[in-house]
Amino acid sequence: MEPNQMLSGKVVIVTGAAGAIGKTIAMHLALDGARVAVADLRVDAAEAVATDIRAAGGDAWATSVDVAKDDGPSMMVDAVVGHFGRLDAMIANAGILTINPILDMPVAEWDRTFSVNTRGVFLCFQAAARHLVKQDEGGRLIATASIAAKIGSPYQAHYQSSKSAILGLVRSAAWEFGPHGITVNCFCPGNVDTPMWDLIDRERGGRMGKAPGELFKEVASRSPLGRTQVPGDIPPLVSFLVSDGSRAITGQSINVDNGVVMF
Repeated sequence: MEPNQMLSGKVVIVTGAAGAIGKTIAMHLALDGARVAVADLRVDAAEAVATDIRAAGGDAWATSVDVAKDDGPSMMVDAVVGHFGRLDAMIANAGILTINPILDMPVAEWDRTFSVNTRGVFLCFQAAARHLVKQDEGGRLIATASIAAKIGSPYQAHYQSSKSAILGLVRSAAWEFGPHGITVNCFCPGNVDTPMWDLIDRERGGRMGKAPGELFKEVASRSPLGRTQVPGDIPPLVSFLVSDGSRAITGQSINVDNGVVMF
C-alpha cells in the first residue's frame, strides 16, 4: 500500500487495535498520514502493532485500555492528548463475541458482551467528545458495528443485540454533537476472514451441523462479488470517515461486507 497524506496531522485513537481488523485499521490510518494511538487491553500486543507501524514509516504510540471500565476510556484519551497534544478522531473498535443459545446463556455472559461492545463504545465516545467539544475544532466518532446488527442468526443474540445498540447510539450522538462539528458514524463488517469468524464458523457452524469452513463459505457465497472478505477491505472506509471529505456524513451505519447485506 502506497503512503497517502489525506489524514496528515490528525490524531486518531483505535481501540482493540491488536486484533485483526483493528491492526489493519491502525496501519492504514498511519500510512494515510495520521498519528495513531494504538489502544488495546493487551499492552504488549498494542506495542507490537505500534512498532510495526513505525517500521512502515508511520507515527504510532501504544497505550493500554479496558473500554468496559468506568474511567478506562477517559484515562486513555487524557494520555493520548498528553502525548500527541490533540485528538481528532476516535475509532471505537474493541469488541468480543461468544457463541451460546439463549436458553443456556448465563446473565454474566450477556452482561460482559454488552459491557465491552456497547458500554465500551459509549464510554469511548463520551471521553473523546468531551475533549473534542473543548478543543472546538470538530472531529470524528466512529464505531465498529457489524452486519449482525441488521440480520438474525442463531446462538449469538447477545452479540447481535450489543451491535444493534451501537446503531441507536450513533444516531442520537450525531444529533447531540453535530452542532460542535463532530460527525458520528459506524461501519458494519461482514464475514471477514479473522479469528473471530473462525470461532463463529467452528462453534455456531458446529451447532448447526455444518462441517468446518462450511458456514463461512455459505455466508460468503451470498455476496454478489463472489469473493471472501479480508481485514484489508475495512480500513479505506475508515480513513474516509476520518477525513475532511466525510464532513456531510453523520448518523450512518455503513455496510462494508461485499454486498451480503444491502440495507
